[in-house]
Amino acid sequence: MAICKQCGGERTVKNGTVRGKARYKCKDCGLNFTDGDGRVRNELAAKKALAVILYSLGKASFGMLAKIFGVSRSLTYGWIREKTDALPEPVVAGTISEMEFDEMWHKSGQKNKKWIIKAVDRSTGRTVTWVIGGRDAATFRRLYDKVKHLTHCTFYTDDWDAFAAVLPAERHVIGKAHTVAIERDNSNTRHHLGRMTRRTKVVSKKESMVHASNEAMACVDGRKNLSAVSKRLFIYL
Repeated sequence: MAICKQCGGERTVKNGTVRGKARYKCKDCGLNFTDGDGRVRNELAAKKALAVILYSLGKASFGMLAKIFGVSRSLTYGWIREKTDALPEPVVAGTISEMEFDEMWHKSGQKNKKWIIKAVDRSTGRTVTWVIGGRDAATFRRLYDKVKHLTHCTFYTDDWDAFAAVLPAERHVIGKAHTVAIERDNSNTRHHLGRMTRRTKVVSKKESMVHASNEAMACVDGRKNLSAVSKRLFIYL
């Protein structure tokens, strides 16, 4: 009895042949698959891996990826979602001693404006965590809850009132001169991700995909180290 490659179920039945090999159908999840067809699986894994790299580093749209691989837009969307849904929630290391906060806006559709509030590790310049919501203290408090275990960390922000209302005053430094790293990160995010371009028709407008995009960017060390992407996004090249 063939084991389903998607759900691991054993309720499978024969369903014709493909390239001379028996094809099976899973009665639990409906997947059609061939047993031991490593060539096809490796080719598909390579396509998914390249799609993730081009999406997260190359400002590629789902439409462009669909043209490159000769598949539908919905399928490339599914590839990206498959990889990002498997990623765990970012863990904020307890060794961070200096952190910068800032907010940037993002349009989800014509009228739906979201705010992404991010935290950047000053020593590495990398985004370590973020939240999406309104531009208010309640949204920022959700972000602070993720880093409040850093009891010896110094926080740097601009003079937005919400920062002063939530952060501990004794470890809070205010001023645009102290937020250079996160402003650079915001600029890189808009440059490298098609969805963050001011006006775009490139991608899905769903909030879940905004999270996925930030996760993809956070996986890249300074936007240069592709091995970091391959390790973090389960790429099989």
